Formats: sequence, C-alpha cells, structure tokens
Amino acid sequence: MTPDPLEYVDTGTAFSLAGAVYLVLAIWAGLHVVLNKRNEASAFSWLGIIVLAPLMGALLYWLFGINRILLRARAELPDLSAVATRSNDEQCVQIAALPMSWQERMRFGRGVHDAPYLPDNALEPLLNGDEAYPQMLAAIEMAQTSVVLSSYIFEFDEVGRQFVAALTNAHRRGVEVRVLIDGLGVGYGLSLVRSDRVLRGQGVQTARFLSALSTSGTRFINLRNHRKILSVDGQVAFLGGINIRDNNLLSGSSAHKTQDVHFKVQGPVINQINQVFAADWEFASNEQLSLPRWCDDGQSRPVVSRVLLDGPDDNFQKLKLTIMGAVQSATTRVCVMSPYFLPDKSMTNVLQLAVLRGVRVDVCVPEKNNLRFVGWAMQANQAELLAIGVNLYESPDPFDHSKLFLVDDDWSLVGSSNWDARSLELNFEINLECYSKRLNKQLRAIVGAKMALATQLTQAPDQHFLVRVRNNFFRLFSPYL
Repeated sequence: MTPDPLEYVDTGTAFSLAGAVYLVLAIWAGLHVVLNKRNEASAFSWLGIIVLAPLMGALLYWLFGINRILLRARAELPDLSAVATRSNDEQCVQIAALPMSWQERMRFGRGVHDAPYLPDNALEPLLNGDEAYPQMLAAIEMAQTSVVLSSYIFEFDEVGRQFVAALTNAHRRGVEVRVLIDGLGVGYGLSLVRSDRVLRGQGVQTARFLSALSTSGTRFINLRNHRKILSVDGQVAFLGGINIRDNNLLSGSSAHKTQDVHFKVQGPVINQINQVFAADWEFASNEQLSLPRWCDDGQSRPVVSRVLLDGPDDNFQKLKLTIMGAVQSATTRVCVMSPYFLPDKSMTNVLQLAVLRGVRVDVCVPEKNNLRFVGWAMQANQAELLAIGVNLYESPDPFDHSKLFLVDDDWSLVGSSNWDARSLELNFEINLECYSKRLNKQLRAIVGAKMALATQLTQAPDQHFLVRVRNNFFRLFSPYL
C-alpha cells in the first residue's frame, strides 16, 4: 500500500509557514500604507484591517487600497497632468478686468489647478432626462464630423437603445464616433445586453475604462470613471450628473425614478472638455484623438468658465481644495445639493467657519437614499451639521441625484462630483467652475424650487439605539462609500 504523503506533513511546520506568509504580507501592506496613504484616517483604517484580518486584509488592500492610476498615467501618458490646461493665450480671460471678488477667487483657483478661465461660454440647465435626452439625441443626429460620449452608466433599456441607434446612424453617415463607458458602470441594470457590445457590432468604436473583469482590472476596481461627457463637432457639449438609463425620465415607466440636472454647453470651454475625453480615451484604448475645436461665432456669452478635474492621479484633491476655497470666500450664502453628502472633518470645519462669519449655509440631500448604507452614514452626520449651524433639508421622492454648489450670487460649480470621499479622492470626475450672475440666478431658482418641496430639519431625529449604532458604524466607512 502506497503511503499517503500527507501523513508525513508536519502540522506545526505548515502553521509556521502560513504565519510567515501572513507576517510578510502584513508587513509589506503596512509599510505601503504608512509610506503612501496621504489621508491619516484612511491609513489607520487600512492598518486595522490588515492586522485584524489575516491574509484577507492584505488582499483587500491589494484590490482596493492601492492607487496604481498615477503610476500608470505617468508611464503611458506623460502629459496627462496637462489636460485641460492647453488654451491659446488670446482665449483666456483677462482677470485684471473682472470684479475684485472674482479676481481673488481666480488667483486662488489658478494656484490649485492650472486650467485657464475662458470667457464667452453659455450653460443651459436641463432638468432630468426629459429635457436632457431629446437635446442630446438631436445633437448626435445633427453631427457632421465628430461625436464622443463618456458615461458611467449606459444601460441597454429604452433610452439606451435610442442612443445606440443615434450613435450607429452617425457612424454610418461617416461621423467619427467614440464611446467610453466605465468598466464597472457598464454592468449596471437588469439587461444582460451591454450597450457597448451592440455598438461594436455595428462598427462603432468603444472602450471600457478599467474593465472590472479583465486580468488587470481587479486591481483598479475601486477607481472609477464617473464623468459624463457628450461632445459633438466641437460646437456643443453636455455634462452633469445624468447617466443614460430609463430611471432619469420622470415621465417614463421606471419604478425607480431619479431627478437630476444636466447642462448644455457652448463656448471655448468645449476645447477643455474635449481634451479630457481625449486623454481618457487614450488611457483606455491607446488611441490618440484629434477632436474638432470650438469655432468662435462672434456671439457674446455670459459665463466665464473652465474645466475642473478630480481624480486619484495628478488632480488628486484639487476639487476638494477648490470647494474649500470657495466656501472660505463666501460673504452671504453657500448652497449645496448632493445625493451623497459625506464631508470629512476639514470640509465640515470650513462650513462651520462660514457660518461663524454670518454666511448662510444650506445643504439639500435626499430624504431616502438609493444607496442605503450611504444614507445611514449621512444620518449619523446630521446632528453635527445642525450643531454647527448648517441649514439641512431633505428632499422627497423621486430620488434627487442633482449636484449643484453655489456661492453668493456669482459663483457656481456643476458637473459629476458629489460631496464624498469617493468623488473627491477615488473617482475620475469632471466639473465646470463658472462665474456668472445670470447662471447663478438660474441655478438658485432650481435649488429654491427643490428646497420648497423639501423638509427642513431643526434637530436630528430621535432614533432607536440600534439604529444609531448602525448609522455610526457605516459612518466609519465614509472614506470608502
């Protein structure tokens, strides 16, 4: 009878080897955290996970904790940090000719982010998919040379099929079409059919940004491209918070409707938007694009604007610094609408300082969140926000996904970013920083209408002990939600 080799394995040796492997991985992961994590709270959290979860903690850190994007971007796209900073000098606004309050903010803004401010832009707010989708589809149908589209979610539902048809028709007319979808967001929705696969079947070139299921994609699964861009012929662009899915049609049949605000953009800032898409596309597909530039039609438009990027690359935390600087510059009012409002301590402090200066700070969030654990974490922060003097409003259903940030009567920030660590540290985002009293007034009217339907909280709700434990437990995960 052949002896079983397992009978001769020294159990003690096996445990010793396992312990040695765990120790090596824990030391490696711990050293990487200490040397590379810039957020102290995040660093301590990861150290706790690594120590308390043998082997699994180091594996989780490998999957979710390491930012490899910056190294890869520098290796493959050495000029990525210059995205949205290339503009002809004659196009840039003359800061010295602007109001003094604008000059101070712009000098601070240029210190944070290199993108120049450009005059003669126009932004048209579009409410929900009911207003945004028809204009976006019409722009695609009128395209003559180029259509580029980037979306976090692009479902193959009724709305998605309309966009697939429009993009396919544009391609057949000889228009250069490129479609970029986030590698994780492409899997949203109930349909097993993926929009990008249908488009590829029709000859349209598509790419996935950090595909979640590729051999290398699992290392980037926590870093997502949350940007929403549609740019046509260099003459019109759309960006904001709206994905491509039935949910954004309030007039549709979806059971989970979502409110949102999107923007139609015209003006030279489109050149910066196109540069962002071109860099993302090259990163995902290794193809360089030369997109058409904005052609000045001689019309005067009221908005001074620039692209403001955010992401776990060279743009790390630049949006956060811009937001904090804008709040610090406020003299009368700060207004924030965000579906995911989880500011860290530094951002909470700057809101408190604004209140102490006599600035009115209004924050409007959904009453019921579409992500329950995020909603629970937000509830845990209510008492602190109310205690420092923030006016907190909760909007009723349908769930409001709008992302608006207004300061005084002349400064606005619109785009894809939320007020949480995922947007401010992990996601790739695109926003427009805008100077215009007219646009600010339009947005204040939109926010005012939403807040008129909302409930103002005067004190944190009295909650059962177990509910408070649950909420505060999930609040601990705010840096990762």
